[in-house]
Amino acid sequence: MKVPKLLQIQRSLASRISLWVVLYVVVILFIFAFVGEFFIEKLIMEILEHGLLHAITVRQLATVLTVLFVVMLIVLTSMLRRLIHRHIAPLTAFTEAADEVARGNLEAKLPSIKSKDEMCSLHHSFSVMQKSLVKQMEELKWFNEAKGRIEGELKAANDIQQSMLPKAYHPADGDSLDVYGQQISAKEVGGDLYDFFVIDHLLYFCIGDVSGKGVPAALLMAMKLNQFRYVAHYETDVEKIINSINKASCEGNDSMMFITFFMGTLDLTTGHLHYCNAGHNKPFVVADAATELPADPDLPLGVDEGAVYVVRDYDLQPGDMLFLYTDGLTEAKNEAREMFGASRVIECLSSEADCKAQIEQMTQAVHQFVGSAPQSDDLTMLAIRYKNNNK
Repeated sequence: MKVPKLLQIQRSLASRISLWVVLYVVVILFIFAFVGEFFIEKLIMEILEHGLLHAITVRQLATVLTVLFVVMLIVLTSMLRRLIHRHIAPLTAFTEAADEVARGNLEAKLPSIKSKDEMCSLHHSFSVMQKSLVKQMEELKWFNEAKGRIEGELKAANDIQQSMLPKAYHPADGDSLDVYGQQISAKEVGGDLYDFFVIDHLLYFCIGDVSGKGVPAALLMAMKLNQFRYVAHYETDVEKIINSINKASCEGNDSMMFITFFMGTLDLTTGHLHYCNAGHNKPFVVADAATELPADPDLPLGVDEGAVYVVRDYDLQPGDMLFLYTDGLTEAKNEAREMFGASRVIECLSSEADCKAQIEQMTQAVHQFVGSAPQSDDLTMLAIRYKNNNK
């Protein structure tokens, strides 16, 4: 197992200090033993020469030797202390510099190292680390600034996208229609779309789900929305409208993106519904109970320019509500990876609620079911209630 570099340096310093301590102790003891023997011998010679032996007791001689030993010990301790401090001081200085760096001062000055040992290597490593940290912090600052700009631009794009989608139909007195739609993107911008508008006595409506997510899906979503509006303003035939949009979707589709799409027209004087289903989820008709609208899916738009789309008819009764949605509703998952499912959608549908209240209730039910699990797909709903107050 590879030992970290700092640990290697610590072990090397400890080993070196231990070696120097042993050497110093041996040398100092040898010197003091030699010097001590010399001085003791000289002291005894002086005593004998001057006849002072009778004046010096054994206790006094022992005191002299003890004092000499203590002095030797103090000198040795001081030398050892200076030796240890000399080897430990650079590491202590490095520790203080590292603390400064940890507190955010990446320009903290490192201690000067004159030796050519492990401490010099440590000095080089710390210097490289400081430069690397400074560079990384500059890159992180640039990244955060760029991220902030991108998030701001995506927020503006989301605002633009939401402004393209109608929220509610504001009827005049006695109007035979109630409509409300909502799109909640899984990311900053989404690929779901819906639209509705009235021309003469016909309500044109659609809902769709572009393959993929994010900016590419949002761009395609905007294109399909504009194509639907453009074609519907000069064409009333549902089959011709959807064929025109499919042809435009297939031309130049190098990215092979497609869109599931449900569109139709509702005659506000009779409740007669014409519609096509290009690979989308079947809507629900909410009367006394909620049932699926007969709408077996054909190919999504953008797959085959020669695809055939079947036009179907249905008669809505006064008070009936048509509820359209994308798969972000039924496939919403909670933390246990369970899907919301069509059965829960049916449970939440009400024949009494107006369109806005219906979508708000459905949104609340989905959020309660999902809990803290992240939203994995765009969630779009469109509710249309036919009232026929003019009859």
